[in-house]
Amino acid sequence: MRADPVRRLGRPDQQASEELIRHIVDTATRLFVSQGYAGTSIEQIAAAAGSGKQTLYRRFTSKEGLFIEVIKEQTRRLLEVAEASGATGADPAGALKEACRQLFDFVLAPDTVRLHRILVAEVGRFPELGEHVLSHCLGPFTAMLKRLLEAAMDAGRICQADPEAAQRLLMSLLTGYPIHHALLGREPFASPEERDAYFEAGWALFSRGMAGAR
Repeated sequence: MRADPVRRLGRPDQQASEELIRHIVDTATRLFVSQGYAGTSIEQIAAAAGSGKQTLYRRFTSKEGLFIEVIKEQTRRLLEVAEASGATGADPAGALKEACRQLFDFVLAPDTVRLHRILVAEVGRFPELGEHVLSHCLGPFTAMLKRLLEAAMDAGRICQADPEAAQRLLMSLLTGYPIHHALLGREPFASPEERDAYFEAGWALFSRGMAGAR
């Protein structure tokens, strides 16, 4: 059998270990998306990744732990893109809008929708899964949105308000309708233009409301 290019002889150094983890998480993501949570076993993931089952258990403890890492990796990439786009300009309101656009596109990506369905289906059996995802996976991104809201408030671009409440309302306003449709297998927008128009209308509604409340 062809050796996995990620694997190393002897004791792996930190970089090799991180590469192995990324390889396993990417493999698990692909299998969870294509087969669902219940239809994917640790044995299948290990075989597809070219790793031993015990290697996965040492690093992730359980299939649930590996699924959490999959979600965490997806949201980490979202955070990186949003932070990079926000760092390119000095306008906090513009940075906030760009971060929200990254979120909007992220939650409607086909793989994200499929992983979201898995999470909704499994959280009844694993209640701690939902709490972990909200706190440790989405937590860093929502914290960034709150920081951007506070910066926009301090700059006088929007009114002073509770940043956490504003962050929740903003995310719900922009993503609630399309997420519900996507989770039910319906395409929320007929074209890219309609999708863009929906986001711009939602952002304009939020901006007018926050400006008018000052």
